[in-house]
Amino acid sequence: MAKRIKIISLILILNMVPLCALCSFSQNSGKTSEELSAAEILSVVRNSYGDKSQTFRGEIRPRRIGFKLIPLNITLSSKFIKLEFFESNRSNMKIDEVIEFKIGAGKHEVTRISGGISEKIGPEKFNDRIRGTDLTYEDLVMRFIEWPSPKIVAIEKAKGGKAWKIRCANPDAGKGYAFVDAWVSQRSGALVRMNGYNAKNQLVKSFEVDSVQQHKGDWYLEMMNVRTYPADGKSKPTSSFLKLEIEK
Repeated sequence: MAKRIKIISLILILNMVPLCALCSFSQNSGKTSEELSAAEILSVVRNSYGDKSQTFRGEIRPRRIGFKLIPLNITLSSKFIKLEFFESNRSNMKIDEVIEFKIGAGKHEVTRISGGISEKIGPEKFNDRIRGTDLTYEDLVMRFIEWPSPKIVAIEKAKGGKAWKIRCANPDAGKGYAFVDAWVSQRSGALVRMNGYNAKNQLVKSFEVDSVQQHKGDWYLEMMNVRTYPADGKSKPTSSFLKLEIEK
């Protein structure tokens, strides 16, 4: 039976990829999965979205002293992501911040609404932390999937199975990550791990799917770990866990 894995980016990830999507792409292109290029694999990751919309109740758990659990609501569809945060980070309070992502071919529109004021978030702010956590706007937009000339650099084990390790180089290295290594499961076509590096080849961010959950025949992200590595190499990495519960 074909399953669907829906992951919010590394998206938190953001991928809604049918388990057989790569098989279908291979059949349509006349290639075996082993013959697919990095660009074709990432095309499946980006374009094999479903038409459904799903709402989650979530928690971001920064693993740092003084930081408390941050509840949020997440609405996810193929072209739209909405995050809702609560006053004083208490889920029984009113919503005091909304972040909306509109994602299209080569276009990434981010809007932050707080205190009744709407603000467009430009690329120069994509590295800003969201709500003081390890998640940034860049992490949710996942622009690296559309960077030109990605390359398969290895086939490695990730989350219990073989995965393509795909390297994506930023054509504008002065903005965001200089390059990204992404692991795409050969079995599901889902993005299961990502490492982001700066211009000095230093690891600055990592994402890894920890667990998934099933709802009405579809598979969704349940928990993911996000780590931020200091550029000075001296401080300890910080991490945040994202946990999602499907709103039924």
